[in-house]
Amino acid sequence: MLGPGVTAPARVKETNTVWFEGPLIVQPASQRSEDYPRDHAAAIRIAANATPGVRHWRVWTSQGATPAMKFVVGDLPEVVEAEADGEPLPVAVTPPVTINGRIFPREDVDVWEFPAKAGQALTLAVAAQSFGSPLQARLVVLGPAGQPLHEAIASQRGDPTLYFTAPANGTYRARIEDVNAAGLQNHVYRLTITDQPSVTRVFPLGGKRGDSVSLELTGHALPVKQLEVKLPSAHASPMPLPLLHNRKFITAPLLELDDLPEFRHAPPLSAFITPATLNGRVTAPGATNAWQFGAKKGDALELTLAAARLGSPLTPVLAITDPAGKPLARAEATPGELADLTLSFKAPADGDFLLHISERFASRGGLAFAYRLRVAPPSTTPDFQLTLGSDALTVIRETADGEVAVPGKPKRGKQHPGKLKVNVLATGGFKGDIELEVVGLPSNVTVSGTKIAGGRNTTDLGFSAEHAAKIAVAHLAVRGTATINGEKVTRTATLPAPRGEAAIDSVLLAVALSTPFKFTSDFLMNIVPRGSTYRRPYGLERGGFEGPLVARLADRQGRHLQGVNAPPVEISPGDDRFEFEVTFPPGMELGRTSRSQIMLLGTLRDHDGSEHVVSYSRNDQNDQVITITQAGMLELELDAASVRVAPGGSVKIPFHLRRDKSLRADAVRVELRPPPHVTGLRAAPVNVPAGSDRGVLEIHFGANPGPFNLPCPVRATTLDAKAPHAAEAFIEFVKPAVAGVTGRTAER
Repeated sequence: MLGPGVTAPARVKETNTVWFEGPLIVQPASQRSEDYPRDHAAAIRIAANATPGVRHWRVWTSQGATPAMKFVVGDLPEVVEAEADGEPLPVAVTPPVTINGRIFPREDVDVWEFPAKAGQALTLAVAAQSFGSPLQARLVVLGPAGQPLHEAIASQRGDPTLYFTAPANGTYRARIEDVNAAGLQNHVYRLTITDQPSVTRVFPLGGKRGDSVSLELTGHALPVKQLEVKLPSAHASPMPLPLLHNRKFITAPLLELDDLPEFRHAPPLSAFITPATLNGRVTAPGATNAWQFGAKKGDALELTLAAARLGSPLTPVLAITDPAGKPLARAEATPGELADLTLSFKAPADGDFLLHISERFASRGGLAFAYRLRVAPPSTTPDFQLTLGSDALTVIRETADGEVAVPGKPKRGKQHPGKLKVNVLATGGFKGDIELEVVGLPSNVTVSGTKIAGGRNTTDLGFSAEHAAKIAVAHLAVRGTATINGEKVTRTATLPAPRGEAAIDSVLLAVALSTPFKFTSDFLMNIVPRGSTYRRPYGLERGGFEGPLVARLADRQGRHLQGVNAPPVEISPGDDRFEFEVTFPPGMELGRTSRSQIMLLGTLRDHDGSEHVVSYSRNDQNDQVITITQAGMLELELDAASVRVAPGGSVKIPFHLRRDKSLRADAVRVELRPPPHVTGLRAAPVNVPAGSDRGVLEIHFGANPGPFNLPCPVRATTLDAKAPHAAEAFIEFVKPAVAGVTGRTAER
C-alpha cells in the first residue's frame, strides 16, 4: 500500500471465487478474449485519522509485478454488496452511506433502497472510471411508486453524479447498471448517497497565494452560496482548501494557486496588465470573453489556458487580434483533451491587443464553462521534470549457465532485461545532459542507459538480473541530475497523476523466474455434444523440472468460455504426458467453435531454498482445446415450467428424459440445484434406472422460502463416471401476491 494511514498484510490469499455465468453470449461477441481471474482477499487497516482520498496498492508474484491500482479512503459509513445472481433484489441502506458494489455478470442491475423526507436534498455519486473500473454507469433514481425521477450517465469526462430533492416522504431506489449492458468481475463501483452539502464547482478556479478570494459555490444542499477565503502564502498547486460555514465543514475543493496578479472577467470587455492570471466563464452558447492588454513591439508572451484539467466542460478557443479585429494568433483545444491549451504570441507593434476566449462549439456554454488563463513572458530559467512510463517493472532473472538440471531448478537460458521508460519535460530552453541514478537497486541487478543526452526527451533504462539475484521485489526511485547555470539540479521521476492525487514517485521492481516447463501438442479438433466431457491429450517438456505439476483452465482466455469448465489435473513427478478433461455445459451454443486455453503450474525451489509457484500458458491453436458443439445426447423436460410456492408445503413435478440410443443402458440422476442465495427449498435426488424415461421430483418448501429472483435449474446426469452426460431444465417459482403490492417484486 502506498500513502499514509493505510496498512495491508504482506500476502494476499486466494479465496473462494464468486462466479455468475450470466446470459448466454453468442457469436460474434463470444469470440472475443476474456479474463477469468480468481478471487483473492486481504484485510486493509485504515487509521482513524487517515485523510480521505486516494491511496494506491500493488501486488507481485514470483513472475512479475502489477502497476498501481487505486484504493479510496472515505469518510462515511460503508457497506459491501452481498452479490446474488438473477433479477435485482433491492437492498436497504441509510444515508449518508458509501456502497461498494459490482455489476456482474453481464446485464446485472443493482438496486439500493433508501428513505427520504419531502424537501430533502440528496446527492448520489458513482465512482468507477475514476479508479480504473471499466463500468460505464447509468444511475437512475426511482420514486416511492417506482416511477423514474432522475437519470445520470457516465461520459468521457467521468462518472455520473445525480442531484435531486425528494418530492414526498417515502422509500426511494437507486438503480445502477452498465449503459451497454456489460458487466464482469472488474466492473466495480462506489456509490455514495448523502444529504450532506455537495459542491459541484467553484468560481474562480484558483487565486493568488496569500490573497483573499470570494468563491462562488454551486452545488446541492449548500448552506451558503458564496464564501470569502484566505489562500495560503506558500503551498503547492493545486491544493484542497477546506471550506467552513459557521465552523462547520462544507467541502474541500481543489484550487489552483499562482503568484501573478489575478483578474476576473466582467462583460463586455476587461483590461489587464501582463503578467497576470485571468479568470472567466463562457456563460452562454455563442458568447465570447474579450480582454484587452498592452504590449510593446517584440514582447513575447506565453498563454496557458486551463479548463478541462480543472473539471470545466469548456473546449476553449483562444485568439488574439488587433483593435480592428485583424487575427494575429489562434489556438483551439481538441474535444476530450485534458491538457492545457497553449499559445505563443509576439507583439508585432506597440499598442493594445484583444484576447478572445470562446467555446469551440457554438451551441455550448453556461456557468460551468470556466477557465483560468495565465499570460506571462516565456520562462528564461532552464529547468526539467522527469516522468515515468510505468510504476512497475518485471525483470526475468538469468538462469545458471552450465548448471546441472535438478528437480526444482529451472533450465539454463538467456538473460531477459526489463525496460523502464523515463520522459523529460524541458522548460526555459533547457538542453543539457541528464545523468540518471536508480536508488534502491537490489544486489545482483544492474541498470544501463542512465544518460539522457541534451535535447533528447526520453530514454529506456535497461535492467538485468544475474542468476544470483534473489526472487523478490524492491522499491526504486529514479533521480536525474543536470548542471543548470553552473549548479547541480536533481529531480525525482514521478508517474503522472490526475489532478489532486499524489504522484507516485517509486517503481516496484520484481525480479522474476522464468518457467522451465511447457506443454506441447499437435493440432486437434473434435465435434463434441454439449452436456458432455472431452479429454484432450498433451505432452510435456519439463526443462529439467521433475516435480509435480497442475494443469487447469488459464486465467486468461483468447475466447469467451460460454460456461466451459474443467477440474484441475494433477500431474505426477516425472510424467511427460497428461490428459486434460473439459466439461461443456448443456446450454452451450450449437455449432460453436470452442477454443479453451490451459495453463501449467509448478513450484520451483530456488538456490536460496525459497519456493516459488510459476505458470505457463500459450494461445497457439495447436495448444488449444478446440471443439465444435453439437446437440446433446440427453434431454430433460419438466411437465411444469413454473410452480406456485406453498410455504411449508410441497409440490410434485413430473419429468421426462430423452436419451441417445448409446445412453439407454445408463441410469440417470435428476436433482434440483437452487442458487446459493435461494433458501427454503429441498428435494431428494431421483435416480431413473436404465430403460425408464420418467420420474417425479418432489420439492418441499420451508416456512419462508426464496428469494425467487431467477429460475432454478434441475439437472439430469448419467451415472457413468467415466463419460457422464448432462441436461438441464428450469423451474420458475412464483410466490403468492401480497395484498396491495403489484409487479414482479410481489412474486419473489
